[in-house]
Amino acid sequence: MKNNMKKVSTIMALSMALSGGAAYAASVDNTVLPTQETVTHAPITTTGVVHVSINGATVANGYWTQDGKTAMIPLRALTEALGIELKWHKEDKSAELTRGALWTQVFADKDRYSVNKMLLTLGTAPEIKDGTLYVPAVFAEKVLHAGLSTTGNQVTITSEEDVKTVTERGVITHISNQDKYQSIQIGGAGPDGIVLNLSENTQLISAEGKEIKLADLSIGMVVEAEHSLMMTKSLPPQTPTYKVTVLDTAAETTAQPEETFGTAGTIENVIAKDGMVAQIEIKGTRLAETAPDHVVLNVNNETLLVNQKGETVKAEQLTEGAKVMGFYSPMLTRSLPPIGTAWKVVVEIPTVQPNAE
Repeated sequence: MKNNMKKVSTIMALSMALSGGAAYAASVDNTVLPTQETVTHAPITTTGVVHVSINGATVANGYWTQDGKTAMIPLRALTEALGIELKWHKEDKSAELTRGALWTQVFADKDRYSVNKMLLTLGTAPEIKDGTLYVPAVFAEKVLHAGLSTTGNQVTITSEEDVKTVTERGVITHISNQDKYQSIQIGGAGPDGIVLNLSENTQLISAEGKEIKLADLSIGMVVEAEHSLMMTKSLPPQTPTYKVTVLDTAAETTAQPEETFGTAGTIENVIAKDGMVAQIEIKGTRLAETAPDHVVLNVNNETLLVNQKGETVKAEQLTEGAKVMGFYSPMLTRSLPPIGTAWKVVVEIPTVQPNAE
């Protein structure tokens, strides 16, 4: 009985195997499959190819990164199509790009993109393949200010004739005059305000419309700056700057001391005379290397009183607890705190926020 059962089980198993094989064979017969040799040499997928079009013209293809999330495009083909000058530095494997006020530098294998002396990260580093440097497609949008759209394997880039800019006013609180990293800070001290990165293409203009140099600027001056909408997330934020115009008139700049000290902080004490503010005591942070962080400043009829945008304010704004920036001559008394005369006092008036409902 047991032997008969074993024979039946064996026959059933054999029958099932044969029927499964027949079903598999039938499916193969109805499907067109490449030969084994073709499969070995053919690409597994075509998603690795990125077709790039710049201003309507097709350029060299790019590729997808291994995770399939980032389209990489050839940098030189991109810059040539957009009219951007490219210089290759073999020693550090970097490319320097220049067009008008735009300057940027990229390094192979480093997710660090220098844009007018700012540093950006795009999530993917440039790569060299077969002697060609590739950058993520978003580089065209975030760094070169071009239009970008990606549909499937097609990347379309269009150049924008006008770089998006914004104009902003502010009082200069810091000047950096290093060779390759020139900048001015306006609108606040320390982490406040904004740092305007300057390049050799940045225009510096006086209130009379004449070209000036960075050496002609000093802390305390009110300027109007045209800069990029793109900013770093640092404190204070930094941005490429295309034009800086001094708003102080010739009379105001003449009245300014040849060397200006500055102190930013809080008014600790106010002394009035004949119903007018005569002295303010400021304690906070120095705005010049040798300036004091605690100073008493005389205020007279010639002292300019403005807000952080350079707009005139009244002396009534000089109250205890108010945040100010005082600018004055380095001629100070030897007392503690030292006493000087204010050339300009900037009152930091808080921005009024709309009520949330």
